[in-house]
Amino acid sequence: VIAELPLVIVNVQRGGPSTGLPTKSEQTDLLQALYGRNGESPMPVIAATSPTNCFDAAYMAAKIALEHMTPVVLLTDAFVANGAAAWKLPDLKEYPSITPHYVTPDMQGNWTPFQRDPETYVRYWATPGTPGFSHRIGGLEKSNETGAISTEPENHHLMTQLRQAKVEKIADFIPELEVVGAEDAELLVVGWGGTYGHLYSAVEELNAEGKKVALAQFQYINPLPKNTAGVLKKYKKIVVAEQNMGQFAGYLRMKIPGLNIVSQYNEVKGQPFVTEKLVNAFTKLLED
Repeated sequence: VIAELPLVIVNVQRGGPSTGLPTKSEQTDLLQALYGRNGESPMPVIAATSPTNCFDAAYMAAKIALEHMTPVVLLTDAFVANGAAAWKLPDLKEYPSITPHYVTPDMQGNWTPFQRDPETYVRYWATPGTPGFSHRIGGLEKSNETGAISTEPENHHLMTQLRQAKVEKIADFIPELEVVGAEDAELLVVGWGGTYGHLYSAVEELNAEGKKVALAQFQYINPLPKNTAGVLKKYKKIVVAEQNMGQFAGYLRMKIPGLNIVSQYNEVKGQPFVTEKLVNAFTKLLED
């Protein structure tokens, strides 16, 4: 059953006179979304790939937030927001259920709000007012063992590890990375978020010319899909195309040891890619 719980949606990072750009891509804000907070507090990051994907991306962001007890960043951009496409109203019965990690009656008397599921590291959710589960929460870091306020260095290190492990564990609950295009591709194009349409068109055009090219478009950024390393290491040539100076390319190099030989195609114009330019750039890489 889909959870009927209140959500707050905040829209930030608007391009305007201060940026000098008529539009602004979420791709320039990737590292801010991934690391733009203090205290080593990781958050899941998802990026919608097209206008028709926005509903599914928002649904999955809500599902992850409610089931894993964490804020989630959902990135979109002006091109996706202003794009148009035929979209069939979905049958919500076909969507995976959203099942928050609620306390259960058998936990009454033994429950404290700092307990975690040993499999997912997710805390149990006791809705305020639930009989037998009264609790008090606050913003200061607590002891992992007692739930009391703690300033112990060892506890802080442990809590940091647990927060990271909880986000990494989400990889078990998201789809694996898919590759489209030529099965025996000589070049893998890697993109993420709202650049999908132009990258897909460029790959299709190159394959129509007899060239062997494939595309891997990331929707789940943090954590990465579990098969990411296995997929990317299959290809001799990889190009990461993004509308920034190489933030996702650097992120992949950091997350996947040994993934050093990666070309980049970067534009920072606040405008969508041009398919013809992509085709020309990828053709050069194939010929090198």
